[in-house]
Amino acid sequence: MSYFPPEVHHALSGACALIFDLDGTLVDTRDAHERSWRKAFSAVGLYMSTSWYRQRTGLTANQLIGDMGAAYGKSIDATAVKTMELRYFLEEARKLLPIESVISIAEEFRDASHMAVASNGDASSVNATLAGAGISHLFSVIVTADDGLRPKPFPDAFLQAAEWLGVKRDCCLAFEDTGGGIAAAQAAGMKVVDVRTWEVF
Repeated sequence: MSYFPPEVHHALSGACALIFDLDGTLVDTRDAHERSWRKAFSAVGLYMSTSWYRQRTGLTANQLIGDMGAAYGKSIDATAVKTMELRYFLEEARKLLPIESVISIAEEFRDASHMAVASNGDASSVNATLAGAGISHLFSVIVTADDGLRPKPFPDAFLQAAEWLGVKRDCCLAFEDTGGGIAAAQAAGMKVVDVRTWEVF
């Protein structure tokens, strides 16, 4: 396993389950999703800049479309745009790269811990990402936006993951890469590792 600060090793040693965010935590999907969303919005006559998109990292598809509609002052057919984005994203999925430092944790601890993914993404996108990166086999539970829960920064996805894993929430260790995700895990009563800095909260 890659080197991690002592605080991370200590948190891992006391965890009964590990719950991972997906985009930006387990797999580097930012550029692929950005290209896919840009093409999808362009298809309905809307322009999406890189800065606009990156300011909204971690939002659900519906939230992203809602923000774009508000920016242009128009109603957008969310179903049509999401369908297009998924089609474009699936073309990219085979080229996705897992984030090895985080994957090494999942691979080392999967026999000793329960494993879950808790994502704001739609199930179709989440499953394509896991399959494209070759890591679907690591996780027994996958929570997505399709489960009808409040998105992060609400704690719902993490709480649902713990429930489906059959473990207590206060012994789960979460892994995240955004402020909203960290807030969600903390609100669920879990310790959380910020994979950008390897700080434990």
